[in-house]
Amino acid sequence: MNKTTKGAVAAGAAAVLLAGGAGTMAAWNASTGTGGSQSVNAGSMTISEAAGSGVWKLGGNAFNPANDKIVPGDVLTYTATYNYTLVGTNLKATLTPTVGGISGALASKLEVATAGGQNASVTAGTGTRDITTTITFKPDTTNTDGAGEAATLSGASVTLEQTLTP
Repeated sequence: MNKTTKGAVAAGAAAVLLAGGAGTMAAWNASTGTGGSQSVNAGSMTISEAAGSGVWKLGGNAFNPANDKIVPGDVLTYTATYNYTLVGTNLKATLTPTVGGISGALASKLEVATAGGQNASVTAGTGTRDITTTITFKPDTTNTDGAGEAATLSGASVTLEQTLTP
């Protein structure tokens, strides 16, 4: 190999070495702390039936299920007020009432539904919501079907469930 070629190869190798080492040269940098530790707190949500009990009505009149009797075509309502509290900046929830079970000999002659707060949306804060359960003695009941019979409503609930927002 001649001197010129050897010199060119050496110069090329030196250039490659210098270029490869350029990334490891020192550069300025600085950092600081985050200013101390911070706590992050979770929100909460609660629901409860208002003090006292709900109100039973037959039409627009008071109804006492312990003493009063229903007949085909009657529509009973039970209305209760529920208190809710949602604590959280962006907390939203849905309030959903459900009727649990209905049992007894009269059960097949009744229709039960909830209303007044069905799938109601609520947002952060404190408030109340009325929930009404309607019980209809089917008007197409014939003869003396259901006479003297009883039904028991049980397992009703009101659920407050967070609505996730993207």
